[in-house]
Amino acid sequence: MDFFKKKHLQQEGSSALLRRVKKIIRCHGLLKPNDRIIVGVSGGADSLGLLHILHEMDWKLQLIAVYIDHGLRPEEAAEERKTIKDCCQRLNVRFIAESVNVQQYITRKKCSPEEGARILRYNALEKIRADQKASAIAIAHTSDDQVEEFFIRLIRGSSLKGLAGMKLKRDLIIRPLLHECKTTLIHYLAERDVSFCQDSSNDDRRFLRNRVRLDLLPKLEKEFNPSIRQTILQNMDILGQDDNFLEEVSCKAFEECVECDVEDFQLVLSPVRLIGYHQAIQRRIIEKCFWRMRIKPGYLQIRSLLNFSQTAENSRELHLADGVRAAKSLNQIVLSRPLKEGHLRGSIPVDTFKPFHIAEPGNYTIRGTGSILTLSVSLVRTVNNSNRKCLYLDMETVAFPLLLRPPIAGERFRPYNAPGKKKISRYLGEKKIEVKRRAGYPVLVSDNKVIAIPGLQIAHEVRVTGTTRKILEIELGDNGSNEIKDQG
Repeated sequence: MDFFKKKHLQQEGSSALLRRVKKIIRCHGLLKPNDRIIVGVSGGADSLGLLHILHEMDWKLQLIAVYIDHGLRPEEAAEERKTIKDCCQRLNVRFIAESVNVQQYITRKKCSPEEGARILRYNALEKIRADQKASAIAIAHTSDDQVEEFFIRLIRGSSLKGLAGMKLKRDLIIRPLLHECKTTLIHYLAERDVSFCQDSSNDDRRFLRNRVRLDLLPKLEKEFNPSIRQTILQNMDILGQDDNFLEEVSCKAFEECVECDVEDFQLVLSPVRLIGYHQAIQRRIIEKCFWRMRIKPGYLQIRSLLNFSQTAENSRELHLADGVRAAKSLNQIVLSRPLKEGHLRGSIPVDTFKPFHIAEPGNYTIRGTGSILTLSVSLVRTVNNSNRKCLYLDMETVAFPLLLRPPIAGERFRPYNAPGKKKISRYLGEKKIEVKRRAGYPVLVSDNKVIAIPGLQIAHEVRVTGTTRKILEIELGDNGSNEIKDQG
């Protein structure tokens, strides 16, 4: 990331600014020629500067300027709307104005005007982007906004990701001016004789951002470090690189530790796998769990779930935000949302049966499901492994007692004749097993290795071969005897 001192920037011509922004856009793949782009425009110097720069790029971009009226400053909003509309007419750019009711939203959601305005603004921009089939939403955040955001997040509390600041591109939102300062844009507009609006709320010290900009930063520059802005930007660049690395590691770790059932809003977390990672990665895995469950993660919530995952007791529940529950059983934690209307209420079942050991061949009722597992031994003969009702294993490749239990989160096995291993949850999905049944579907284990999924498939390692002398037959049915009640 290149950072430029304000004084040096003021002396540069607008052509240099245009070259820098075009380079950022090109190098980071923010836009392509002929793209249709939504440009969020407030009427201020930053957003009008962005609109003009994109217009001057000569990439034949299809620009749509969008103004969002928050309903908080009626008189100024009318002036801003007129300024933007006049500008768009001069540039021959399409203009759309949209109104949102921030006051009503913050009353209902109990949030600050700043947060409410931001949420409604981005929601409105995304709706317009989708309606117009645009490829991106361009926002005019600058390096000044980046520095202010750093202190706001530091004061309110933030993770490394938050302190690393805004990204040039996040999903369909792009910020081409993130490496430029506001003074440069004002100079750019002055060269083109473009007027812009001043938002009176920017001087209102009731808002934290304004106190940071008007009070905190000037004091730091005067009494501590005249180059504090550049120092912060450089530090944010370093934090961003560190965050990118940790994010890459934690994404892979998440895949190993967590099974996601999107249809049922359910996650299955393996505490055993989780504890094998550094605490920094553990926190990120838990944070991702919260986001997947549509909960905004906070420090106390993350710490609670981490502590919960490290307790030895099973059959416990932890109640989280928005009705989400974490239930621990059989060395796994299931995070579930409240059941949908029409389903039974109360505690959400984690498993459909209690694991038990099988000492010898015979008939066994799987308590809780009513299914019957039948194991029998026969002499070698020609077998048909495509018959899923009855599975055939090489008796000498397994060791009794066997263990029948639900699958562990992230557990894998190699299906018969498959080229490699596959997650059991994924295999069950491919076999059209209902989402709500997958976490409790029985698997048969020998020496800590899955040898079969009754009624579906055997592991390749225990297949019947030309040297097999005895066959273990496994059948999953609906009726039988020898119910297992209190074992294992």
